[in-house]
Amino acid sequence: MQKKINEINKHLSHKYYVPVKDVEDAIKSQFLFVKTKIEEAERDNLETFKTIKLLSFGKFIVKRTMFKYMVENKNKKNGDISE
Repeated sequence: MQKKINEINKHLSHKYYVPVKDVEDAIKSQFLFVKTKIEEAERDNLETFKTIKLLSFGKFIVKRTMFKYMVENKNKKNGDISE
């Protein structure tokens, strides 16, 4: 898999006349942005999780039902069964 990624990066590097390192950084930067935005959100507050759209890739979104499920299971795991 890594070999194929390296080939694609090299191809893009030649196509756009930029160093391979810059191609790799451009690709990684969008996922670093997503990671940063997720980390900025408050763990128990759904409203702080923002929808992030990457063009030609898709949306990163926290669904209400999944968020509720995660919070409830976290409480059960910690021994808190009060609702």
